[in-house]
Amino acid sequence: MPSPVAPLTRSEWTDSHLRAEILSGRLQPGQRIPVERLAEAWGVSPTPIRESVRRLAGEGLVDLAPQRGARVATIDAAVAAEIYAVRLLLEPVALRESVGRGTDEAFERSVTESFVALTRARGVAEQHDRHRAFHLALMSRCGNRTLLAEIESLMDRSRLFQFVAKPLARGAAHADDHRLLMESAVAGRVDDTIRVHTAHLTNTLRAVETLRATSQPEE
Repeated sequence: MPSPVAPLTRSEWTDSHLRAEILSGRLQPGQRIPVERLAEAWGVSPTPIRESVRRLAGEGLVDLAPQRGARVATIDAAVAAEIYAVRLLLEPVALRESVGRGTDEAFERSVTESFVALTRARGVAEQHDRHRAFHLALMSRCGNRTLLAEIESLMDRSRLFQFVAKPLARGAAHADDHRLLMESAVAGRVDDTIRVHTAHLTNTLRAVETLRATSQPEE
């Protein structure tokens, strides 16, 4: 029998909801975070939301500036380039270890099921969650937990970039990458998996770089 899932703490709950507001695009890059309105809508006091704002600032999702308050982070192409440069170094290492172990039923099922879930995702937030889960499934047999934790952190920091780049980076060719990744990974074709994965990340980075002019902050 699976272990029961622990309920979210107040901090986890507010973090999750505020993160969803940002990553779904309901709060746009540069927009002031309406703490009082969110508190009323969620039935909580403003205090846990302000605490979440500070935590999400540490993840790069929120900008805190004197006299401007808390705003959703804007897209800095230079920062995106740095994050993706590190991802392009680390993720092929994890993929090589994971896919290079050869195929097995559990790995094939995990990758295939996460791919199917991604293709059925509806809404931006769900698409992002399942996109993340799919890529982590590809690397799931990497035995270096520290490496995977760093990759997960970088993925989370990339999500705002992915949202803004979506109109350019999420076309049919980009979606086809996921099928190619699934097919090559379950077949144990390490070099093909890394090649497609590298192109996939590079495509998103290029889309971000073309969107240097982000939306203007709302007062």
